[in-house]
Amino acid sequence: MNQRSTQRTVIGTAFVVVASLVLWGCGAVGAEPRAVGIRAEGCGPGAGKGSGLVVAPGVVLTSAHVVAGADTITVQFEADTEASATVIGFDPFMDLAYLRTPAEAAVGAIEPSISSDHAEPGSSGHALVFRDGAPTELDVEVRRRVQINTEDIYVEGDVTRPGFELTADIELGDSGGAVYVDGEIIGVLWARTRDFDDDGSYAIDVSRARELIDTQLATGVLGPEVDTSRCR
Repeated sequence: MNQRSTQRTVIGTAFVVVASLVLWGCGAVGAEPRAVGIRAEGCGPGAGKGSGLVVAPGVVLTSAHVVAGADTITVQFEADTEASATVIGFDPFMDLAYLRTPAEAAVGAIEPSISSDHAEPGSSGHALVFRDGAPTELDVEVRRRVQINTEDIYVEGDVTRPGFELTADIELGDSGGAVYVDGEIIGVLWARTRDFDDDGSYAIDVSRARELIDTQLATGVLGPEVDTSRCR
């Protein structure tokens, strides 16, 4: 998958995606969506893996580092159902990505509301990840809002990501999983904390970190600073 072919895909789907994502504010409160698994092949001898969430018909939210450099991307749903996917939004600075996959592969998926305004220290919820071939819920508690000072996914420049510090016992393959609190998605799992706390984790605040991807979806162009063919 090179940048030029990816941009052609984005142009063909951008307006459909923007229309679908209007549904973000109309999620079914009290009903929890399910995670999907993501397998990305193309960087290194093995396939990279992560988690994601269907946020609109045929649209999956995940982490950019999960799919960076992939030649092929496969989304795994429940009941051993798989579908190919392409990148339609990609932010190497905030580490967020959106994938397009056939809408019929996610029949019955709940379209969640995405908002972090209600997330306060002490809020409890779930991280929605994909483990051992099945959607899995992990208990989560919001510790605090944070500004995460780190580097872009290529480790080339400093970035600051709005996010949350969580109590959540995450593992390899959980990156890209959604954090769900009080009926709404507040963030996307990024990494463990680097202290001595075994169950400390970070999530990216999607509501406050989606400016670049919103522009990509609206214009149908990923932009000159984005190269999805590049391995991280």
